[in-house]
Amino acid sequence: MKHIRTFASACCLAAAASACSTSGGGGTTSASSSDKVLTLAAAGQGPAKAAVEAFQKANPGVTVRTSFTEDDASYQQQLRTQLSSGTAPDVFRMWPGGGNTMAVRDLAADGMLLDLSGESWAGGLSADLKSVTSDPAGKVVAVPVTIGAIGAVWNDQALAKSGLAKPRTWPEVLAFCKEAKAKDVVPFALGLKSAWVTQLVPYALTSSLVYGPNPAFTQQQKDGKATFAGSEWKQAMDKYLRMRDSGCFNDSPNGVGYDEQMQLLGQGKALGVVHVLSAVQSAVEYAPQGTTFSMTPFPATDNTADTYVPVSVGIVYGVNAKAKNPALARKFMEFLASPEGQARYATESGSSPALPSPSFKADALQQPVLDAVKAGRSTLYPDQGWPGPKVQQEHLTSVQELFNGTVDVPTLLGRMDKAFGEAK
Repeated sequence: MKHIRTFASACCLAAAASACSTSGGGGTTSASSSDKVLTLAAAGQGPAKAAVEAFQKANPGVTVRTSFTEDDASYQQQLRTQLSSGTAPDVFRMWPGGGNTMAVRDLAADGMLLDLSGESWAGGLSADLKSVTSDPAGKVVAVPVTIGAIGAVWNDQALAKSGLAKPRTWPEVLAFCKEAKAKDVVPFALGLKSAWVTQLVPYALTSSLVYGPNPAFTQQQKDGKATFAGSEWKQAMDKYLRMRDSGCFNDSPNGVGYDEQMQLLGQGKALGVVHVLSAVQSAVEYAPQGTTFSMTPFPATDNTADTYVPVSVGIVYGVNAKAKNPALARKFMEFLASPEGQARYATESGSSPALPSPSFKADALQQPVLDAVKAGRSTLYPDQGWPGPKVQQEHLTSVQELFNGTVDVPTLLGRMDKAFGEAK
């Protein structure tokens, strides 16, 4: 596992955005010729709509017909089915690297993505960016759009009202939880009913406990020299349970979904969450006017100098290998790679741009991410280096069972080791 120091220059840039397109397979009707119509699908509506509107404005007569699904799991299942049946759109959002069935390497291995390695923007990608946007043969098949991160995200007004300070060490996390509960407020909202949320706290903890101290850990697993069960992954999962048992989370996390989690944060019923920074866009929908949010790295040790931040390419887009309009699809990819496209998508999604965009101004959410990258205190998301989607799937399911009390940490990690070995 490599640190993503080469992202530093790419992260330091991008600007504002607006929005408009139609969800549910709709779109404008300004063009009737098929060579002027592009179809697009994405998980999450706002940022994609902003990019689509800007693209249509820059290309008069072009129509982009869009379909949006807010739930990541449903989106992955639907797109996979459409790709298999030949009904998928021209352009769609994917996940970088590997790790799930809609990730770049998995789709490319199944021959579902158009080769984009000849595009002008592809030649300028850094080695780290190429590593998560290329097929198994090394050909670029996706454009990186945003840089995402996982950290402690705070409702600034709720935190100020509580009188509590943001924790900077692991002991301070436990003390923070105790003091917040005494004030009858949720320290960290947690919505494990949405399976993808289950991985976020472990990724934050293992960044400092596993991948920061040992960037080669995933390669050592592939070489048969390391395991989840025999590593600091056990300490990370034990700490996850320690947080649960210390009252760090809302009651019954397995019965709370992502939307309710964001509602707790936005309304100030929870002081914070450990989450991807883009989740703030959802919390804003529930927050009183004037509410602001900030981020701090989530600690896992007794020493602030040991804290790393999970940072990685967040959103990527690719082109259907059987696209009905590949020429227009390539043009849209070029727009997404442009300074304007990067700026619009990053701003609307609460992220940093993956490629240079000089007008970007980092806010209280993004600046700590850029600082961590610049200081070499960042790691990739673990799943992007895993050999197949089964490892992540096992992790998501097992965390839900862990919180139900039906499995323990050794069983969870044993399952992950088995899935890793089968995927190699």
